Amino acid sequence: MQNKRRRYFGMTCMQVIILGCLGLIALGGVGYFARLVLGIGAPLEIAPAPTIRAEPATSLPIETITPLPSDTPALPTPTFTATTYESLIPKGWTQFKYTKVEMWMPADFVKATSSVKDDVIYAENKNEKGGGFIVSVSLSKDTPTVTDLDDYIRDGLKHFTPETTFLEKKGFEIGSYEVVRLKMQAIIMNIPMGEAIYFIKDGGTIWIISGLSHYNEFNDWLKTFDQIAHTFRVNP
Repeated sequence: MQNKRRRYFGMTCMQVIILGCLGLIALGGVGYFARLVLGIGAPLEIAPAPTIRAEPATSLPIETITPLPSDTPALPTPTFTATTYESLIPKGWTQFKYTKVEMWMPADFVKATSSVKDDVIYAENKNEKGGGFIVSVSLSKDTPTVTDLDDYIRDGLKHFTPETTFLEKKGFEIGSYEVVRLKMQAIIMNIPMGEAIYFIKDGGTIWIISGLSHYNEFNDWLKTFDQIAHTFRVNP
C-alpha cells in the first residue's frame, strides 16, 4: 500500500515546518529591529534628572513716580476794563447839549439853524459841501404813544416820500439803550443823498439822530456818523 503524505492547506508537513521556521526567523528579525528602534525587550535606562542650580534673584530697579498735585492751580480770572463815556469821545471834538442830553462832533461841525422845528440840536460841517450839499447832523425828540421801537419805525416808514429808498435796518449799540439804525437814500433838490438815522429808545421818549451827506460820499461819512451817535447820552 502506497503511503500518502498528509497535506495541510495544500502543503506537506515538512513544508509547514519549514514555513514555521522561516516565520520564526522573520519574527526574530522584526523583533530585532523593534528592539533597535523602540527599545522593545531591552532594559529601560532612565537618564538621571539634570541638576538645576538656583541663581540668586536679581532685584529690578524701582522707578520713582512723582505724584500729581492734588489740586490743579486755578487759571487767572480775566479782567475786563469797562468802557468809559469819555473814551468814546475822540480828541478835539466839540460838545453839543440840549437840557440833559449831550453829543459830541468833530471840530469842523458848528451849530446852525435847522429848518425842521423838531430838531433840538443841529450842526453843519463848515468845511464840507460834498456835491454842493452841506453835511449835517441833527437830534430830534419824540414822545409817541407807540411803545415798541420796531412798531414806531414801521409806522414812520409809511410816511417817507417815493423819492426815499430804504437800504438797511440793523441793531446798533449806544450804552444800555435800545437802538436801531436805518440807512436811507433820498433825492433832495435833484441831488442824491445818503442818510443814517438812529432811533434811540429812552423810556417813553425816542431820540432820533440823523446824519446826512451826498450819496457819493455817504459810505465815507457813515463811520463818523456812527462815532457821533456813540457819544449820545442823557445825563441824570
